Amino acid sequence: MNNVMGVLMNQSSNQVKTKGMQKSDTLAIFYLVLPFTFFGIMLTSLDDNVFIYSIGQLFGAIFFAQSFILLHELGHRSFFKSNKMNTAFGHFFSILVFIPYYNWLEVHELHHKWTGWRDKDPTTEKTFSDRFTPFQENLINFCWKFYIPLFTIGYRFGIYWKTEKLKRHLSKKSYTKCLVEMFCYGIFYFLLILLFPGFCLSILPALYLSFIITDILSLSQHSHIEMPISNGEEVVPLKYKDQSKYSRSLVFSPIISEYFLFNFNFHEHHHAYPGLPCYHLSKVQNQLINTYSFLPWLKKVKSMKGVDFIFKTDPNRHGF
Repeated sequence: MNNVMGVLMNQSSNQVKTKGMQKSDTLAIFYLVLPFTFFGIMLTSLDDNVFIYSIGQLFGAIFFAQSFILLHELGHRSFFKSNKMNTAFGHFFSILVFIPYYNWLEVHELHHKWTGWRDKDPTTEKTFSDRFTPFQENLINFCWKFYIPLFTIGYRFGIYWKTEKLKRHLSKKSYTKCLVEMFCYGIFYFLLILLFPGFCLSILPALYLSFIITDILSLSQHSHIEMPISNGEEVVPLKYKDQSKYSRSLVFSPIISEYFLFNFNFHEHHHAYPGLPCYHLSKVQNQLINTYSFLPWLKKVKSMKGVDFIFKTDPNRHGF
């Protein structure tokens, strides 16, 4: 597979800005300590009293949200030095977030190739409000208002498990490999539920809370930002440095950004330097032009209808 996400690190215009920010196995392992600690707390609290169990589910929710972020980083093959390590841990975390690893690699690569062209990017090609019925609009608005993670569920299962989309965007060889992954993951989930139904039920609160977290984080990155539409015409992908204006960053405290979100919130930097390890993103000195403090931003977007925030933009404003 031609991994366009690694190309950026070889572009001379960006080497100066990212000098000394190489992949580090030591840093990668260090950044995994906290997630696996949360995972262990969740597992050891499943049979305790309601209070301890609830605390464990909160830690589990953070772990499952971090699992999605780590899948994102491992899928760029920039977390560990070794591609085998990136692939091994990538499969582990992808199972936890219900996204087949190879499907993620293929689709996310296309996302980075086509960011800025709304109808070319497979993750945004259907984000147009005029295709919804009144019932669907009301459902989207209700779920957004009351923190029901409809988007995350639709994003994971409506993109990475949707054979029609995968077949349309991928080569025959890649599509076949995606089908194999989906079959293997499906068998694994079936056996897990069949053999350990009690365990599966016991972690549902943590999974649901993690969906709420990732719903907000994922929607922050590109939703409600005006993007050009190709309308079926031949267009060329934007340069990585030009994709930043079609991305959004959120500001958290440094501890939360670095150790809980692994700098996933610096999405403008990520699109400018998609091959840069996440543990170096906070060091990038480029100016962030589409950045918001988290709590004021959340208050603003939650006051909007879900359809307006997720599927509409204001061409007279940059983001808001």
